[in-house]
Amino acid sequence: MAPAMKKRRIDATPVEELTFDPSARNEYLTGFHKRKQARIENARETAKKRDKEEKVRERQELRKQKKEDLEKHVREVNQELRKQNPDLEGKGDGEESDAEDGDEEWKGFEEGDTKDGIGEDEEYVDEDKYTTVTVEAMGGSDDDDEEESEEPIKAAASAQVAEQKNANGDVKTEKKRTWSKKNPNEKPKQKKHKFRYESKAERQVTRQQQKKKNSKAAKARREKGGK
Repeated sequence: MAPAMKKRRIDATPVEELTFDPSARNEYLTGFHKRKQARIENARETAKKRDKEEKVRERQELRKQKKEDLEKHVREVNQELRKQNPDLEGKGDGEESDAEDGDEEWKGFEEGDTKDGIGEDEEYVDEDKYTTVTVEAMGGSDDDDEEESEEPIKAAASAQVAEQKNANGDVKTEKKRTWSKKNPNEKPKQKKHKFRYESKAERQVTRQQQKKKNSKAAKARREKGGK
């Protein structure tokens, strides 16, 4: 026995009218290329955004790696310095005590200190350098006093020698040459010939004169050949 047919429900209110939109149909049929280009552009924008995010992440990782390498290098250098100079470990406490001593008001040098320190050699030792400093008084020495006393005598002697040369006519005075903008050795500039285009009428006249000249020359050659 065949199965029973399925009963469908019939709407009580059927559709009165079906409308057809030709513009929508035309948009669908002619919009394949447009939709394809839109998908390509969307994929391109998505790829650009993904590349940009990846570059930002790489720069962050590189910056972090450089920072870690720098900190590691600083630690290694400090460890090496402590191995070479064990006294550096207690340097921090010494600097703090020096800072506290520096807060006290400085009252200048005492007379005994300035006199005793003159002429002595002080030695300063750094990590890699060795320096010796000699302290001397800032006042003028006896040699400087002698040089100052000899300067007026030398000046007077040089002035006397100059006067004698002037009297004997040894000193020659040159007459100053008057300054001028023009150079006497400069050659005069030649005037440039101005080039001018001939007008149409002038070209016609020149062409006619050239034809007459050519015809005369040809006539003279023919007469000469006939003789």
